[in-house]
Amino acid sequence: MKRMTYVDKNGNQVDQSFENRKPLLKFFFIFGTVLPLILIIMIIITIFQNNHCKGVYEEIKKSSLLYAQNELDMPDVEGDSVIVSIGTLYSNQYLKSTNTNNMLCSGTVKITKYKDEYIYTLDVKNCNSCTTDKRFGSWSSLQTKYPKGKTVIDVIPYYNYYEREMNTTKWSKYFDQDEISDEVSKYGINLPNDMTEIPEIPSESNIYTYEKEDTEYYRYRDISWKWYDIEGSYSEFSSEKPSGFENKDESTEKYSKWSNYSLDYPEEKSYRSIESTQGYKYYYLDKNNKKVYFNNGKYTPRDEVDTKKYNQFDSETATLYHYRDKQWRWYNGQKRKYSNFSSSAQEGKPYKDTQLESESNWSSWSETSHINEITKSYRTEENKTMTRFRIKYETLSLKILENPLEKNEFESEINESIKTFNEREDVKLETTYKFKYRK
Repeated sequence: MKRMTYVDKNGNQVDQSFENRKPLLKFFFIFGTVLPLILIIMIIITIFQNNHCKGVYEEIKKSSLLYAQNELDMPDVEGDSVIVSIGTLYSNQYLKSTNTNNMLCSGTVKITKYKDEYIYTLDVKNCNSCTTDKRFGSWSSLQTKYPKGKTVIDVIPYYNYYEREMNTTKWSKYFDQDEISDEVSKYGINLPNDMTEIPEIPSESNIYTYEKEDTEYYRYRDISWKWYDIEGSYSEFSSEKPSGFENKDESTEKYSKWSNYSLDYPEEKSYRSIESTQGYKYYYLDKNNKKVYFNNGKYTPRDEVDTKKYNQFDSETATLYHYRDKQWRWYNGQKRKYSNFSSSAQEGKPYKDTQLESESNWSSWSETSHINEITKSYRTEENKTMTRFRIKYETLSLKILENPLEKNEFESEINESIKTFNEREDVKLETTYKFKYRK
């Protein structure tokens, strides 16, 4: 036996035997080293099995949904369900054994419509560690809240109903498309930005849906010209007397198009009109927060820029100028007689001066097109879609049943299926739920 001698704090000699401490040291070694290692291994195995089974369950759910969509009538009424055999998924090639760890699992999947989604109730058998009876405990008691985070959940629908009276409001005014939201509402249509323009419903009623009606609106404008009597000896349009023509015909006066904007002040002329405006360097920021300039970074007037896209500009500005000139036809010999602007030839003036053209303002919008065989030669027309809305609304009685019933009891009470009952407009089905889960 090994011994060690040492002196304590009071100066007394103490003998220590090592052999007596070996069992205790072994215990602490095992407790402090081996057991934590075993626990870590067990945790790793559990995590692996959880992830493995989670993947198997997801494959079964995905295949069940695809099979139900293709081969069965998917439930489309809240609380309705359909049961899929897992064995059928393999035999119909919707599921492969490689998806379930090279095993042919069996059992069923109940797919229940719950609000806007589906709940999958798994009963997986012959699937080794993923068999639900082995992997999970008994069912919990029924509860009214959806049990988030649970793998195996069952849902039990309960039904009640109201008697319903349906009515519809008057139509609203017509809305232009830029007055209507770009986002689709929960009613499946795009509604106006300003909902105060829609007729109201009684306070005790509920919106059932929104109805819309489109119609085409039209507007037009006319082109007219000056008409003249004789050909004569006339020049092209010019602001200054062209060579070979002595006389200016004042009745042919018109303006040239505006010049492009420039930083340079134009030369002044007796027949020239000059205007100025402020120019800016417009840009937007790209995804890298870099400036992307309009018109290569040149100074540009506001009315020539898409400011929704190029929504920023530098602080520096510059004055920009543009101009237009009065022009006339010049002549020799006999002077023409010109009419006022007209869309059709005038008496005694059969010739149209196509360069003396005027365009009217747009007409008001109306539901009638004004283009026909005669007007199409001088009239241009625009059309747009206008939309009006009305509300279909429901007024409900008190709940008919004192207590909600499960499916079989409810169908027995109403003497028809829930599916056909739900299609009636004179009643409204109410579905509530209770849940249970595998512990």
